[in-house]
Amino acid sequence: MPQPAILVIDDEESLASMVAAYLEAKGYRVATALTGEDALEEIASGDYDIVVSDIYIDEVSGLDILRAAKNQKPECAVILMTARGSVQTTVEAEAGGAFEYLAKPFEMSELLEAVRRAEAALQATPPEPAEEEAAPPGGMVGFSPPMVRVYKAIARSARSEETALITGESGTGKELVARAIHEHSARKAKPFVPVDCGAISGSLWESEVFGAVRGAFTGADRDRKGIVETAAGGTVFFDEVGEIPLEFQPKLLRFLQEKEYRPVGAGSPRKADVRVIAATNRPLERMVREAKFREDLYHRLNVIRIDVPPLRERRPDIPLLAKHFLDQALAGAGKRLWLEPGALAEMERHQWPGNVRQLENVIRRLAALAPAGPITAQAVREALHSREEDEEEAGELSEVERRHILKVLEQTGGNKTKAAEILGIQRRTLYKKLARIERERSGHSGVPESSG
Repeated sequence: MPQPAILVIDDEESLASMVAAYLEAKGYRVATALTGEDALEEIASGDYDIVVSDIYIDEVSGLDILRAAKNQKPECAVILMTARGSVQTTVEAEAGGAFEYLAKPFEMSELLEAVRRAEAALQATPPEPAEEEAAPPGGMVGFSPPMVRVYKAIARSARSEETALITGESGTGKELVARAIHEHSARKAKPFVPVDCGAISGSLWESEVFGAVRGAFTGADRDRKGIVETAAGGTVFFDEVGEIPLEFQPKLLRFLQEKEYRPVGAGSPRKADVRVIAATNRPLERMVREAKFREDLYHRLNVIRIDVPPLRERRPDIPLLAKHFLDQALAGAGKRLWLEPGALAEMERHQWPGNVRQLENVIRRLAALAPAGPITAQAVREALHSREEDEEEAGELSEVERRHILKVLEQTGGNKTKAAEILGIQRRTLYKKLARIERERSGHSGVPESSG
């Protein structure tokens, strides 16, 4: 491709001439326009690859220039400049597909770097779309041997009515597996009701799951449906089942064995018609040995077991997942981005402690912040490094923070979801902090119990 043609637009003749002379000295073909009207005429009659325009020209704004350039040549890279930037203009520029947005005054080297990135994006060729393969169950992505084993287990579980236990690290996609089982079962036309076991405090479990009749307790002014009744004919998914308190576990076991339940305050039991699927990222076998989870309930849940592999054990799926998440992130954004082979190789080398969820978050970060064009290996490294810094900061605990976390957890009755909300952090971050607290207090006495 020959050197790109550049149009420089600014109502300050001295600035327009200086920018044009600088870019010409770097080997580019440059034209200038000093008014909005002249600029629109140039864009309509010319074939410019890159447009460098001030935001505030005259009655024609840089945003008008952006729209005209994109209408004339969709792949045109528009670099906007302004000394009076605002949130509104920046958002509009981004939404309109601006390649870069520079704040005046800027160094000429900064402009040159933006122009060279725009040139590279114009010269780069997006990869040809891969041939569509048959979609795995439940919209899941990946065809590595470990995932094919998961798909087989999903298919077999979908033909059964037995309880299923899905295990795997946080972020591996256990709920997707549960939904896929439901969607391929005879119950697919009925509700799929997920239950976040960490979000229900101990005293509310019975009424949340089984419901309550009017007058059962103070404030119960009408019959209240529980999860079992809400999911009638469908599937109940207990996510992070290891969070269920010991005092409710016998009632859940009885429900699973007898297929009946009694709403709080009801005089007689009712028949249940639901399939139960559970998931956990915690070592239930060890919890059983430590008397933190009932052995009989564990065996009752573990009739069908599906182990979801961590992302580091299914590396061939990483390019497919990355492209899938990038397509999702760019849907309707009007932005053209693709992953270079080096970027994909960088992702395949990473260990992904946060699994598929972490990969999705990294891709979304890249899609939001990367300029149009190819996503490079360096951009991936920077996104991963930023993520790792976040994780390291999440792990650093002062004595004050440690006491504050335990106090909030005590106030919420052990409800980790509510505690995370009060603390202003994500639940998985809270789990990491609690694990650190547990390690730090190992062998010491007098520290309140943090799990619930």
